[in-house]
Amino acid sequence: MSSSDGLNDSDDYVDEVLQSRRHRNNPNKRRKTGHPKEPSEEPAPSVSFDSLFDELEDLTDDELLQLHDSFEDVICDALPEYLEARKGVMAKDTERDDFGVLLRRLTRAEITSTINSHSDQDTPLSVPEAIALRKLKVERQRHRTSLKSTSIATAADGVVDGIVELTAAPLNTNTLDALVGIRTTPFGRSFLSRLHGNHVHTPGLIYVDWETKTPWMNLMEDIREHHQFLHPDRDLGPQQPSAILYSCLQPSHLDQVHEILNRSFWQGIDVSDSLDYFPEKCTIVASYNRMVVGVAILSSPRETYITYLAVRHGWDNSNIATTMLYHLITLNPNRDITLHVSADNPAMLLYNRFGFKSEEFIVGFYDAYLDPESRASKNAVRLRLRHH
Repeated sequence: MSSSDGLNDSDDYVDEVLQSRRHRNNPNKRRKTGHPKEPSEEPAPSVSFDSLFDELEDLTDDELLQLHDSFEDVICDALPEYLEARKGVMAKDTERDDFGVLLRRLTRAEITSTINSHSDQDTPLSVPEAIALRKLKVERQRHRTSLKSTSIATAADGVVDGIVELTAAPLNTNTLDALVGIRTTPFGRSFLSRLHGNHVHTPGLIYVDWETKTPWMNLMEDIREHHQFLHPDRDLGPQQPSAILYSCLQPSHLDQVHEILNRSFWQGIDVSDSLDYFPEKCTIVASYNRMVVGVAILSSPRETYITYLAVRHGWDNSNIATTMLYHLITLNPNRDITLHVSADNPAMLLYNRFGFKSEEFIVGFYDAYLDPESRASKNAVRLRLRHH
């Protein structure tokens, strides 16, 4: 018999058991006289060796001396009953987790053994190990105070017979990777946007940008907060978040588009005729709360020449020009796109990032358009983006 069953075949163990048994019982053996038992401090165990102890207690001194060589013979009769009862108790104390794995509650001996084994280690515990060890100590204290036990369990492999193991369903790694890959939900598809009622209904809508925060937008928020700080008694109302909308040119855009182009290039620019040349393929207008902040125009789907690309002052360096140029190219696939740009225009870097290549340098290209006193270069560079 192995020591894991909690038994020892030494004489000292027998003497200790008998002394403990006699000490617990009244010398008058109240259990035989019918006197009531004093209430026990601990709950009665489901499995005990009382029948075995009673048998040992009734042995004579000569019989006790013979236990040195026959302790296993005495206990063998009670051991099968004990093991069967132990198996039944453990079978009733098992349950399935969310993955179908069969678990059972830890025994007191297992809890104590686990706590002692980790207490003797010199290496620091990880956070999960420390949490588990603390829960085991709480469980042990619950046992000592007769409180209701918690669900601290371990795998029941090889402990309970006659119970069919369930196989946990394999997790879909593609689904997990997709869930982990989600960083943020765009505001336009969020529940908050539905609460605010910010559903976008714009004719010719191409793209909605909820994430970009421009310097102008940040400035307006600072002004609002500063005003609220100076006038805490005034109710400004809730501030509704807005997005930068990219759509094709609409008649309502013309006045603001002309203003931007006249400030960015020269006076007298009129692009009203762009409404007649496939505006859904040749025009991109960026707007914020009905304010036009950028415009990009292609001459026609056949010629695919960029006539104008401009951003409102104060809204530059916010990727608005990059977004407009990207969608303009996307709307006209498999076509070479050309344009002229002033030799000293910083937009040259933007076009180079998209793969535009220089084909020609033209001296005095803008002489007829720019004011003679203008500091802008009159020379231009012809660029081309090839589709192959």
